[in-house]
Amino acid sequence: MRNHRSPLPRFLDRLRPAQRSDSDSGAAFTEIAAVTILVGMILLAVYQSQVSQTFNDAVREMVCLVEGPECGGETWTEVERPPEPEAYEWNAMNSNTADNQGIGMAIAHNYGWSDQEWNCLDDLWTSTSNWDHTLVDPDTGAVGIVGFLSAEHGDMPSGFAESARAQINWGIDYIDQTYGSPCGAWSQWQATRTY
Repeated sequence: MRNHRSPLPRFLDRLRPAQRSDSDSGAAFTEIAAVTILVGMILLAVYQSQVSQTFNDAVREMVCLVEGPECGGETWTEVERPPEPEAYEWNAMNSNTADNQGIGMAIAHNYGWSDQEWNCLDDLWTSTSNWDHTLVDPDTGAVGIVGFLSAEHGDMPSGFAESARAQINWGIDYIDQTYGSPCGAWSQWQATRTY
């Protein structure tokens, strides 16, 4: 029976330097040069073929998915990327929300309003300012918890911009006189974004 040996070990044996004569080492050098040229020709053929272009396009697309529109090509990320958020976020959470809600609840209680009316007042002022008495709407200039403008709502009392209690007192009094209850003001706000 004949012993079949894989061609790879025989090839590797040829690449190993051995104790050979000068003519054998020249043949080994020629074989290495031929293999190197063959590998180079294969790489060149792959590079010039459509396979190479497809591979390069796939890599470029993956890079664009990470880098986004700045990568230079039109990619799906440019179409589906959400708009960049604005630098100023009106109604953002603030550290004094709970304190100001407590003041509001105590003052609203003095008006004899029901729990439903408190919920309407809370919804209204959470929507306008998230109960932040220091807030100024950059678009309209509306001030504080109540989100009022002096041009539309009359003159504000002294210290209005700095005092949560002043804003809440003034706002609840305005709501009581204008709408009779917070739920009336909340309904107006939901319909028009003003009250």
